[in-house]
Amino acid sequence: MKDQGGTTRRFGRLVVLLLAVSVAAGVRTIGAQTVPEEWLRATPNSEQAKAIERGAGEYGWPAMAVALRRAAMQAYSRGNYTAADGWRLAASWAAAWAEPVGEHVANWRAAMSEAGWSFGPSARQPDSPELVVGGWLDEAVRVRVLGDTAFSAQYFALENPLDFRPEVYRLLNELYAASPEKFSTYASLVVAVALVYDTPPPNNWPHWQVKPEALPRKLPGAREAFDYFTQLDGSGKSLQPLAKLDAAELRFLVDLALPEAERAWAREKVKTPLAKLENTYDDVSYRQDRIEKEVYVWPGESYTLEEILSEGGICVDQAYFATQAGKARGVPTLLFAGAGLDGRHAWFGFLGTGREWRMDAGRHEGQRYVVGKAIDPLSWTDISDHELAFLSEGFRRENNAREAAIHAAFARWLWEDGDRVGAGKAARQAVRLERRTLAAWDLLLELHPGPGREREAVAYEAVSGLTSYPELHARYMGVVVGSLYARGETSRAEFLERELARRFKGSRTDLAVKQVAEQMRRAQAGQRIEEQVRLFEILMRQFGLGGGAAMWDEVVRPFAQHLADTGRVKEARAALRRGREAMGVVPGTQMAIEMAKFDEGLAKR
Repeated sequence: MKDQGGTTRRFGRLVVLLLAVSVAAGVRTIGAQTVPEEWLRATPNSEQAKAIERGAGEYGWPAMAVALRRAAMQAYSRGNYTAADGWRLAASWAAAWAEPVGEHVANWRAAMSEAGWSFGPSARQPDSPELVVGGWLDEAVRVRVLGDTAFSAQYFALENPLDFRPEVYRLLNELYAASPEKFSTYASLVVAVALVYDTPPPNNWPHWQVKPEALPRKLPGAREAFDYFTQLDGSGKSLQPLAKLDAAELRFLVDLALPEAERAWAREKVKTPLAKLENTYDDVSYRQDRIEKEVYVWPGESYTLEEILSEGGICVDQAYFATQAGKARGVPTLLFAGAGLDGRHAWFGFLGTGREWRMDAGRHEGQRYVVGKAIDPLSWTDISDHELAFLSEGFRRENNAREAAIHAAFARWLWEDGDRVGAGKAARQAVRLERRTLAAWDLLLELHPGPGREREAVAYEAVSGLTSYPELHARYMGVVVGSLYARGETSRAEFLERELARRFKGSRTDLAVKQVAEQMRRAQAGQRIEEQVRLFEILMRQFGLGGGAAMWDEVVRPFAQHLADTGRVKEARAALRRGREAMGVVPGTQMAIEMAKFDEGLAKR
């Protein structure tokens, strides 16, 4: 364990610390800390970072967190938003470093459990849990990041409750010690590596259709990955200028499954230029025979890019080949999996020329595959559709979006401090500047916890500003529907649910299916079986055709299983037949085969 604050010289005239203990509303608090006025004209610099470090050495990081937060709030109240954000980020570091190690581990384990994760090697309790988390980060690195607002902004934009800070900080220490110069030049890559490599990937990464014996689910060492990409970029052989990309983009580069030998093979054998990178998907010949024989898992004993190219594969193998070969050549990529009309499909996305994302390489539009799922390596959970859209649009790099994010962050602080009016004003300013500032919309909803008409009005307002994002439209309309149900306006709520399903039926089948599935779940919880069957028939007649594999996965199969589990096997098989007819399932397709197998299982009950 490192020491907590470096030197213990007095903070003196740089930060006047008035230690006092007071009791306010029954809460014991540390009293006033003051940052010099002249500091608040700009963001923190390296000399000020050293002074803060000295103050923490004498008084501790909790005191520094209070001092820096007050400084940030003071700058914000004066309208100096750039400086305010710099001090907010410094305060965020101090607050993180002030957290007791044992408390952080407990919170992290709770977040992992809520997300459904088992605990990897990094989950063990660190030594000296009573010490603060900041002790895990070397003093030189603490000073370095405190005085670098750009680094801090990228870090806190991506850190999430599933990040294990002791391991993140160990990685930051390792990368800084290896080369302070590269740490600065490739700061965004540092952030991406530290926040991706702190926890091991799950066993369904990068996809589940290959045995772990053939493809170990293992990242390279963090230092190995960092050195590989910096050398690739420095040699001029990277297809993307890695030093110029931000951490939000680079997180989809560093999630690399290939050992060095395969990376070298990809660099030598895959020559497709960035402008035509989608062609690497079709470089792998499609094995229709495996589909016909229902061999969905890679049959070989090993799973290398060379073997995939030589043997051919199904869509998921094509997508894996394209994504991993792209990463080896310095291109951020994502592997998508989605459900379509008659089965499932995999394709890929990549950061193309002009820093524009292509999210449909290998996607078969003729088959009407819906939006697919991709894994976000920051959390190893599914990345949301709107986050992918935001990433593709790149609007967060624009000045209005940056200022909006600042207002949203301070709105949260004002709300935490009990200033409801100030929080509302700051959140309103955020959404006026940039309607896609979701943190501000969510805070405005918190200001009206509801249920009630005021909460519904905020949700409707959010919907009107986010009509281009179907997932967000459904999300905020869901707030309205939930409020209506809670207020007893059941008919109105049911009508809106049906309208949502109709709205998305043609363009976003997955969202339409979610509305249908929710209606069925609600019926199963409170209606007689006969009423459930009647509702199922109505919904199949209205929404079955075109529902595809999503309708099968989320509505037909669960409802048939529900009937069977309640002893109504005959009704279960009838529901399965009705669903197959309403959906227009084509014989011989993947979905038809799955339905037939399910029916065989029901017949044996």
